[in-house]
Amino acid sequence: MNKLFYKTANKFNNGLRRVVRETSNFKLISRMYAAHYNKIAVREQTYFYETRDGQNFTDSPVQMLTYLLKTAPQAQHYITYQKDYLQEVKLAFELNGIDLTQTAQIHLVERDTADYVEALLSAKYLITDSTLQSFFVKKTDQVYINTWHGTPLKSMGYAMPEGNFDSWNVMRNFMMADYIVSPNQHTTNLLLTDYRLNGLYPGKIAEVGYPRNDVFFNQTSQARLRQYLVNHYQFANDKPTLVYAPTWKPDDLRRRPMEVALDYVNTYEQVRQQLGDRYNILMKVHPFVYNRIKKIDAVANFLVNDGINANDLLAVTDLLVTDFSSIFFDFLLTDKPIIFFNPDAEAYQKERGYYFPLESLPGPSFSNLTDLATYVKAGDFSQYQANYDDFKQRFVSHDHGHTTEKLMTLVSQDRSDDPAIVKAQLGKKKVLIYTGGMQNNGISAALINLVNHLDYERYDVSLLTADNRHDIAFYNNFNKLTDQVRVFVVRGESSYGWLKLFGKSLAEKYGRFPWMHALYSKKQAALNTSRLVGNQSFDVAIDFDSYVMNNGQWIAATDAKQTYNVLHNDMWLETHKKIDGQLKNPKTLHYLYFWRLFDKTLSVSEGTRKINDRKLGKYINRSGVLTNIIDADHIIALSKAQVTYKPLDISELRATVDMTNSADITAATFGHIDLDKRVASLHQPDPSRAARTFITNSRLSPEKNLDNLILAFIKLHARYPEVELKIFGNDVGHYAPLLYELVLEHQAQDYIHFYGYAENTFPAIAQADVFLLPSHTEGQSIALMEAMVLKKNIMASNVLANIELLANGSYGLLTEGNDEAALLAGLELMAAGRYTRLKDFDATQHNQLTLKQFDQLFKGE
Repeated sequence: MNKLFYKTANKFNNGLRRVVRETSNFKLISRMYAAHYNKIAVREQTYFYETRDGQNFTDSPVQMLTYLLKTAPQAQHYITYQKDYLQEVKLAFELNGIDLTQTAQIHLVERDTADYVEALLSAKYLITDSTLQSFFVKKTDQVYINTWHGTPLKSMGYAMPEGNFDSWNVMRNFMMADYIVSPNQHTTNLLLTDYRLNGLYPGKIAEVGYPRNDVFFNQTSQARLRQYLVNHYQFANDKPTLVYAPTWKPDDLRRRPMEVALDYVNTYEQVRQQLGDRYNILMKVHPFVYNRIKKIDAVANFLVNDGINANDLLAVTDLLVTDFSSIFFDFLLTDKPIIFFNPDAEAYQKERGYYFPLESLPGPSFSNLTDLATYVKAGDFSQYQANYDDFKQRFVSHDHGHTTEKLMTLVSQDRSDDPAIVKAQLGKKKVLIYTGGMQNNGISAALINLVNHLDYERYDVSLLTADNRHDIAFYNNFNKLTDQVRVFVVRGESSYGWLKLFGKSLAEKYGRFPWMHALYSKKQAALNTSRLVGNQSFDVAIDFDSYVMNNGQWIAATDAKQTYNVLHNDMWLETHKKIDGQLKNPKTLHYLYFWRLFDKTLSVSEGTRKINDRKLGKYINRSGVLTNIIDADHIIALSKAQVTYKPLDISELRATVDMTNSADITAATFGHIDLDKRVASLHQPDPSRAARTFITNSRLSPEKNLDNLILAFIKLHARYPEVELKIFGNDVGHYAPLLYELVLEHQAQDYIHFYGYAENTFPAIAQADVFLLPSHTEGQSIALMEAMVLKKNIMASNVLANIELLANGSYGLLTEGNDEAALLAGLELMAAGRYTRLKDFDATQHNQLTLKQFDQLFKGE
């Protein structure tokens, strides 16, 4: 690809902006990368390098380049740079004695250009010290070496707050890497655990030390850097050098650059005034900070150019001052003193946490510069020698000046038997589950219960989810999941070129026409799935939502041995249901036509399966059942909490509504009830069993049939004035105003109360006499199961799923229909004290059955 092509593609992208709604350069490059993924072949003896997103060329990759220039003279090398950082990148070559004008094997490629895409797709070896961009997907014939960039002191990956989401691209890159370079056992263990490599990662961790540390044993490169410092800074060769190397703080990225720069100027001036007569004073800041302040004149005298490799600088440093940056680990190789300076140590502890107690560090810690300067002037650094020796042995014992050679030998010989190679623990059954939107509904509750009840000694569980942490319902529900899961996040640009993306959009929109499916590229969908999950393979992949194609389709596109989607209801009704003349779930209707992409479609009960088989048979391949799990212990514990509920003032929530009866919106599929059980549960009126408090907990939508329940309850109240109905649940599709209007029209607001959504309804359910579920349709009601766990008397409509769950009347009273008259008949039996439950629900036995069903999924049964 040449620049002319890039310009043409850019114009083409702008022309399609109304179709694909993308105009930024990053999106253009993402599309270009995807479009050419299978068109550009990998070339042997080619190396692609990217450090710090092309803002410099430092760290271990530059050492690997210098080694390869000597040992593989025919190899071609492509080094990434960003346009605004070209000088920083070129400085690396100058300091390593490489004349670019005389080295034809080295090619500088500007990031996010056509040349960049071609280099990334064609290089045999990909080398970075951080991560490659979110559109990157390693090809099977490429070798990806991730050298990473430090031994962690602060918590990393999943050990950080929100780390399961914030580490999404790091973990994705690690999963694709053939080799991850580790400097020590501590880092290796953290990679395996805190980045969730154990259980899934098929590559190799090369615990060999860091190639970048070879510079500590290279006197030539040290002399070259000293001369550069003399020429460009206030640096005297006859004075020792103090380097202050702080890490970045989130506040540094929020404030204005000048404010950040002035803080560093003030720190520098204080150190210079107290120690400038003894030391050269230089400051090496984190690249995140350098990028923001490098053009500010006030820092020019002491701010070290980011093009200077940090370890090159450390090799000529006599005293290191840092604020818990991991930079100090490599400095241990010098046997020179380290001092920790951080006025905000406690804030760091709260925000990130540390892997080691601060008192174990190989140097003293200070929170003010005066005390630090006094300590330095005293000149006795021996107090922490024991800690220093301990850290040196634990963290840099692999570094002896030949790490680069060791690593490249392992890679070139593809050796797995070397003691330095560490592999992740594998062997568990691997499952990937798409979570859906994690809203406050039964699907989310079912997912949470399932994931939290799996045996993690047997299963390795990954979740695919969008990053919707801004949504409070998503955030709260996601945090109910066990932290043993791995999270792959749907972010970044999808792996589609422009034409394939356009075809995908048309196919999804007009999927009811079978011939349109030819526009849907399964190959591109598979590529995007590989992008999202870091090229990983699974035994089973499940779309647990099945309502929206946007992300569920990536489950079908995995190379899992078995793919499933789960239906939680009568999905024909769900896809065709209308409220106020509008389809409630139009995206589900579009998705319906693509369910054949899955190997098997599961319903949450046998009754629901029969309905879906009959109505949706032509849209699915095979069908099965995966019932819902219930967390009985958790429910019982929460039911004992002291919770105060405040009813809504529905008079303030009135709105003009369509008063169509829910039965005209959602048709029920009834089943036959066991009359013998019904007769056995009924008896003569018993005042001690007379129900007065009735409760229901469900979303306020037509299929729940709450309008007919309200009408029946109004008539019940006329006969039993002491009765009360409590309705919990959130409004869906602006249906609640209809229910409010029914209550207000009949002046029933004194005994029919709405409470909206409540995080914990179990105390209210536990205190009620009867739980009601009058639905037109159910898949397998979590709310009903919760009431069964709390041993409540239940009245539910005789739709198929309720009949099955209540064991045809063993666990609750099934109505004979669910219109107003049928519901009133059931309510009167409860209010008169004529009903006794035949049997209590055994949640343990039920869950064991579900877990057995789950295990059968791995056999394709």
